[in-house]
Amino acid sequence: MTPRGSRGFTLLEVLVGAAVALVVIGIVMATFLSQQRSLQALDLSREAGNAARDAMLSMQGTIVRAGYGIDPKFAFDFRNYSCPNWTAAAPCRDKIDGPDEIVFVSRDANYYWAGQPADTIQGCTSTTCSGHAWQVLGFDNTHVTLSANAGDRFLKGQVLEFACPNGRNPTMGRVATTATANAAGALQLTLDASLGTLPLSTDPVDAYRANIGAGHNGCYDGGGAAPSANAAAGVSAFLVNRYRYHVATINGEPWLMLDRGLDFNQNGTTAEVLSGGTPDTADEIPIARGVEGMQIAYLLRPATGFAAPDNGADWTIGNTPGTLEEPNPTLTPAPTQNLSDTDASRFTPHPANIRGVRIRLTVRSLRQDITQPTPWAGDPAVAAGSTAIENRNDFTAVALGRYRRFFSSVTVAVLNLNSKDPFVF
Repeated sequence: MTPRGSRGFTLLEVLVGAAVALVVIGIVMATFLSQQRSLQALDLSREAGNAARDAMLSMQGTIVRAGYGIDPKFAFDFRNYSCPNWTAAAPCRDKIDGPDEIVFVSRDANYYWAGQPADTIQGCTSTTCSGHAWQVLGFDNTHVTLSANAGDRFLKGQVLEFACPNGRNPTMGRVATTATANAAGALQLTLDASLGTLPLSTDPVDAYRANIGAGHNGCYDGGGAAPSANAAAGVSAFLVNRYRYHVATINGEPWLMLDRGLDFNQNGTTAEVLSGGTPDTADEIPIARGVEGMQIAYLLRPATGFAAPDNGADWTIGNTPGTLEEPNPTLTPAPTQNLSDTDASRFTPHPANIRGVRIRLTVRSLRQDITQPTPWAGDPAVAAGSTAIENRNDFTAVALGRYRRFFSSVTVAVLNLNSKDPFVF
């Protein structure tokens, strides 16, 4: 009888096989984890990129309209709205240790004038204007009476532009109390009081609440009683849209927010930051989640024969690291629309001379990247190789928090500030 041969593996063979298997599994796991980390980082960057795109689409679409139908001196606001305590050392819009903000206005283009070239009155009457334009029936220092349509509503904070026939001598006012027309006819609006004029200037302290006040041009005057029936025929009112973009923390997360300056919820308070009281942030519009940084630079028109007026001498305001810098609306003489493009006042840091706006956003991922090994703390607050974003060079307030960061930049031309006439029917 032949003995049966032995079967199975020796202990050495088992150990060698296990070691090889462990090595293969280790290689596979390392590859898998590496790919997972790469996919996670890509996914987080994609989220941040989407937020940056949303933010830029909103800002580009509104900034490009800045100054439409408005005197270029007042297109950008650096001292008035949501700016109760401006000082040179602590301006309201520019920061070197935090996000900037930007405030600007444009006249609402959603109106129609049905006049004809032969009309003797070039302005709104009871039949020629529709949309966001109205005939002005009367006014005084703090009121204006409009020929309203049923359902027209003017929210507290709404800016209006008033103009004489032919669009002459435009001025602006701001609604102080929400008013609604329950039926077609005369609607009287209460306006915030004017703050007077700047020293050594005829320009108003706050151009957005100048009103048709004392010393107004006679082209506004008709023959009736104020404030209900004293406006000349063809005096018109138009909506003006205000935009304030800024970064805020909502439920522990950074957001790009849009403040329109309007009391949307009609509780008597807007989102404007004042010297007293609490802004109603419920009136703000969230634009993009994850935006934790926004730096703004203002581009001037270069010219030979004139020295660049900005700190960096490169015709760009707000891009010198560590230096606070904004356009200065109090400069005199302020450039006026009838001046030549080569006039010296066209080459100063006055807001009327802004020809482009450069926006640089920092958007962090919506989730922490937990796949990265310690001691990785998160993407840095500035792009690789940089120490500043425009003039901001202090990022100590930024908590890295194991977040990914996406940097985005765009420049928007503001062609309306080249206008020679603020009024276009």
